[in-house]
Amino acid sequence: MTMSSDDKSSVKSSNLDDLIDNLISDEELERYIAEQNDGLTHEEREKIKRENRINAINQWCAENPGRDPTRAKDKTIKQLALDEEAEVRLEEFRRDNPEKAAENRRRAENRSKYRKDRQTYNEQLPRDYLHQDSYETRLKKAEALNGCRFKTRTFKSKRFTDQYAAELESPNRGSTLEGHWVENDGKQLAISWFGGWSNLFTALGFFFETLAFMVFLFHVYALIANGFEYFWIMASIYVTLFGLGYFTLKHRAILAHRDNFYFNRHTGLVKTPHTLFRKPFYLPYEDIVCYGANQRNVGSARGGSRVFVSLMVPLKYPKHYRFTKPTFYVGGSNRDWDSLAYATAMTFMDTSIPLGTHLYQSIEHYFKIDKDITEKHGFPEELKPYLDPVDCQVNREAVW
Repeated sequence: MTMSSDDKSSVKSSNLDDLIDNLISDEELERYIAEQNDGLTHEEREKIKRENRINAINQWCAENPGRDPTRAKDKTIKQLALDEEAEVRLEEFRRDNPEKAAENRRRAENRSKYRKDRQTYNEQLPRDYLHQDSYETRLKKAEALNGCRFKTRTFKSKRFTDQYAAELESPNRGSTLEGHWVENDGKQLAISWFGGWSNLFTALGFFFETLAFMVFLFHVYALIANGFEYFWIMASIYVTLFGLGYFTLKHRAILAHRDNFYFNRHTGLVKTPHTLFRKPFYLPYEDIVCYGANQRNVGSARGGSRVFVSLMVPLKYPKHYRFTKPTFYVGGSNRDWDSLAYATAMTFMDTSIPLGTHLYQSIEHYFKIDKDITEKHGFPEELKPYLDPVDCQVNREAVW
């Protein structure tokens, strides 16, 4: 039984209606229409497009020997060369990282699946849990949590003069968590203090390990000089020091949660890190500023290894901080990443916009282990409807 042209057109029309009824993404709809028009699959069409691109680049190279097409004055050729360069890098990445490439494909397929369920994908959930209070109200809440009123400070420094911007150019700037040096569970975002308890435990761990190594060398010398007379005494000292060092290094992360700034999107307050001698305090996020040094690196007092750091400065602090005004070194990588981390935190606290997609991976990680950012409590209940319980992936258009 053959189909007439009218029947074929009606089948195509019904298929298109089905796609529209399922409310797939615009990209998929355009792909479907293109396949119906030229009879080619998306892969075949991309293959032809790439062959034409390579031929155009090769022709330009033949006419301009020894020149780099990515630096061509012809904007069309330059863009074609950049596109091909990006395609080659993508192929190399997929070849060298098959597991990561498979994970990226899986995530892309999941996103396509979520978009097809448009009712869930676009559903607007209540946002009552986000902070709505004025600055003055949040300031009073912070004073109640701290148990005293605030002092206001001005900050001046000869080195730290580069004040970072408080907002991202776009809330979705960037694509990976690693580029921002922040972690978040959707409710709280953490920025690490460059110091504190975890660093102290790391230093102690290395000290014990070094001391154990020195005792081991002395033990070897004693065995050579005196035989086995002090064997068990020296061995017990060595084993004890080595055990202390290993235990300290292995479990130093237990106190890592005490060394973070916590930006709470649901309260509009920031909790400062624990210092070695002072407990943390709360303040509105508007009273946190971040500075970079006006030189490339900030060296140690002894002139040893040099590392770039930034300075997180609370403009208000409790009155019971009697002697010194609190400042915290943060970052430790470079100016751009430190600035981006601070801008991400400030944008995170802006409840007028949804969370940027570059924060999704961190949210999904904590959802998967069912922990909050401190890993002391469960994942925030308010955020669970935004994630797929099977894929542990954000399944909505906007996470508030």
